[in-house]
Amino acid sequence: MFKDFFQLVRFPGIFTAFSNVLIGYFFSFNLELIYLPFLLVISGLLFCSGMIFNDYFDYSIDKKERSFRPLPSGKFSKSTALLIAIVFVILANIFAFFIGFDTLLVSLILSSLIFFYNFKLKSFSFLGIFSLSIIRMLNVLLGFSVSSISIEFLQYMIPIGIFVFGISILAKNEMKSNLLNYNKLNQVFVLLTISFVSILVINNFELDSLIFLILFSFFSVYSLFFKKIQNQITFQLLLIILLDSVLISFFVPPVFTILVLLMIIPGYIISKKLYIT
Repeated sequence: MFKDFFQLVRFPGIFTAFSNVLIGYFFSFNLELIYLPFLLVISGLLFCSGMIFNDYFDYSIDKKERSFRPLPSGKFSKSTALLIAIVFVILANIFAFFIGFDTLLVSLILSSLIFFYNFKLKSFSFLGIFSLSIIRMLNVLLGFSVSSISIEFLQYMIPIGIFVFGISILAKNEMKSNLLNYNKLNQVFVLLTISFVSILVINNFELDSLIFLILFSFFSVYSLFFKKIQNQITFQLLLIILLDSVLISFFVPPVFTILVLLMIIPGYIISKKLYIT
C-alpha cells in the first residue's frame, strides 16, 4: 500500500521540488528557520498533488499503455486518489496562508496551474510543455515569496524553466517514432541552460559556484548519451537538484549548497525502485 502511494506521487521527484524552493529561501538566508519546514511542506504537497492529478486525468490512456500504474491496476481507486490530491492542495494553501500574502498568492497560482495543466493544458503540445516550465519556475518563486517578490528573482528562475522545458520535450514525446528530433531539441535546451547559468556564475563569481557549474555541465552533457530515453529523462530530472545547487551557491556558504546537493542521493536510490515520470 505504501509503495503504491509513493509510486502514485512519484516520490523520487519530490527532492527536486524541495531543492527548487530552497533557492528562494536561501536568497534571504537571514530569515527565521520556522519558514523552512512550511516551504518544504507546501512544495512537497503541491508536487504530489500534481502527480496524482496527472494519473487521474490520464486514467484511460494509462489503462491501455501503462496498466501497471497504481490507478489503472486498481491498487488505488480514482475517487480516493482525487480526494488525496484535493486535500493536499488545500493543506498546501493553508500552510502558505500562515507564511504570508505573497506566499499564499504564489501557492494559489501554482495550485491552479497544476490542476489546469493536468486537466486540459497538457493536451496541447507546446502549451503543455511551457506550462510545466512555468510550474517549476513558480516553485522557485515560492521560496522567494517569504521575503518579497521582485523582478530580480527572474534571473534565477529562468534556467530552471529552460532545463525543464528540454526535459519535458522528451517526456511528452518519448513514445513517438521521430524521437531523434526531440532528442536534438533536448540537447539544445541543455546547452542553453548551461550557457545561461554560466553567465550567472560570471556575474556572481565564487569558486564554489564555478565548481558546481562544472559538475552540472559535465553530467548534463553526459546525460545526452544515454541509450534508453527513460533513463535519460530520469537522470535529467535528478540533475534539477544539481542545477538548483549551482544557483543556491550564490547566496550561502558551500556547506549548505552541499547539503542541498546531497538530496540527489536519496532521489537516485529511490528512483531505482520507483519510476519518477
